[in-house]
Amino acid sequence: PPAPRFTFSGVDVGLPAKVTGSEAEEEWQEVDWVTWSTGELTIDGDSYLLSFKPSGGAGSVKAKPLGSLIRAGAVATQDEEQRTFAVTTSDSLHRLYRFTFQSSRNASDFERVAALAESAQSSRDTTEAPDSRTASGNISALEVQIQETFASRWPLIFGGSELYGCDPKAEHDGSEVLLGRGDAVLLDPPEDSSGRVGAYELLFYGEDEGVREPIKHFQIGPRMTLKRQEQEDEDGPAASFEIATPLQGLGVLTITFDNADTAGAFSRDFRVRQRLMDVSLKTAKHGRAAEELRSELQGLKGQRLISRLWRLACVFVVFSVIAVAVRVAVLHRQNGGAGPLMPYLHKVAAEARSLSNVLHARLLTVGSKVCEAAFKSVAAADVRRCTMLAETGQPTVQQLTHCLEVLLP
Repeated sequence: PPAPRFTFSGVDVGLPAKVTGSEAEEEWQEVDWVTWSTGELTIDGDSYLLSFKPSGGAGSVKAKPLGSLIRAGAVATQDEEQRTFAVTTSDSLHRLYRFTFQSSRNASDFERVAALAESAQSSRDTTEAPDSRTASGNISALEVQIQETFASRWPLIFGGSELYGCDPKAEHDGSEVLLGRGDAVLLDPPEDSSGRVGAYELLFYGEDEGVREPIKHFQIGPRMTLKRQEQEDEDGPAASFEIATPLQGLGVLTITFDNADTAGAFSRDFRVRQRLMDVSLKTAKHGRAAEELRSELQGLKGQRLISRLWRLACVFVVFSVIAVAVRVAVLHRQNGGAGPLMPYLHKVAAEARSLSNVLHARLLTVGSKVCEAAFKSVAAADVRRCTMLAETGQPTVQQLTHCLEVLLP
């Protein structure tokens, strides 16, 4: 069967004037209250989850969850009827609320539901107690859950901590409120054989939220800062740190620890991972710079080869022009300085062609000799000479055989 739901109309809901975490819960009789709103209060009979929907709004106004009901205590007022209760919930921001009911009947019904919720909470605490401690008796149930969730990544867990930050429900209010109490976790990247550094993370899990989703999740980077704060109150936490994450847009947060040794271990392990990320970033930057310099050097080497070839071509052209000019001047002088210039240029061009033919023939001869010595080959001119014996009209078979025997040792 579906769980019952309890609904109360016209409930006045108040909040503490200052959010002081556990102090407001322990000393609620001396807390100054501020009226928040009036509306309909709904309690789920299974999870005892409180939902509040302000009255007087449009139909699109959604009910606001206030956390699960843990316990409630009657508040003494000038009115003889006990219609006001100080209510403790599992909400991470406002654990303490004040409910004032329209009638004493509604107040009595709520008181019975609160008693059931407190009894259920006591049963859960009793059931979880054996699992919440190890043989040493000092490991919380949340820490056990975190270890089971990240068993393959060996998490570093720092218990007895509280996280403070800007109230996400107050858009324009910069006041700092308690976001949750639980465990801070430093999480290393999974083992990777590729040699990469990976990402180091800082997570904060609340006791009420469990390990389903962290209250805050940071990625440790070189721009992230952890600054220890001076303790002004002797009754306050043993140590507190200010965490700034300018690149992640999470604002400035404060994390406190009940134990000084735990705080010191957290600061040490956090800074080791932050410096590792800083060194990794610098190494990556230097690697990119070295790769860019290497690429520029290869480009310069290619440019030097092209420039050398270009200079060699320019020198060849210049010397060719000078040689032509000198040869034309010599021919002109030998002819007594008479006659037009063009015949001399034609003669120089003919000499250049003749010289190129001679060089070409010499290069072919040298190439043939090299191939003959290296690969036992036969020059093409010698082969052509043997084939031309057929044109003599004499018996050519024996001559061809003899010629080829001479060429092929």
